[in-house]
Amino acid sequence: MPERDFESIYKDYSRLVYWAAYRVLSNKEQTEDVTQNVFITVLKSMGEISALSDAQLKGWLYRVAVNAALDAKRRAGHEVLSDEPVGAEVPDTTGTPEEQVEKDLLRTAVREALDSMEEVYREPLMMFYYSEMSIKEISETLEVSEGTVKSRMSRGRKILARHLRAKGISYE
Repeated sequence: MPERDFESIYKDYSRLVYWAAYRVLSNKEQTEDVTQNVFITVLKSMGEISALSDAQLKGWLYRVAVNAALDAKRRAGHEVLSDEPVGAEVPDTTGTPEEQVEKDLLRTAVREALDSMEEVYREPLMMFYYSEMSIKEISETLEVSEGTVKSRMSRGRKILARHLRAKGISYE
């Protein structure tokens, strides 16, 4: 097990924590607050987490982020959450305006599809694509077999593709 310091944990896992929280909150400011709070928890728990393997640490961070985001959502009550996608404040200047519109439509359609999907299919897809977790890490985090993760991801991708086709969006 490699010796870890706070900076290396933050560098390696801040993206995972951010996306796990964002998936629950869909709000940039709240997600940033939760991410900060998760890493304060990491600082306080450095002694305990130093014995964890990389996969265990990743799973622990994911769960702490999701739980912290759920707590923040409960505290916020019925506050209307922003529908602003992450990174909206920094426009993507690559491509033509038409290409940018197509990217935005695809991004919105994917978000809608993920939002409408059952959690059992959405969670492994989010962990794999947004948090960059491996099948094995997802399996350990969700406490299901790797085959179950693969099956859920396959079904989730089919649901996503069906949703995109229904919207008339080509994603290939």
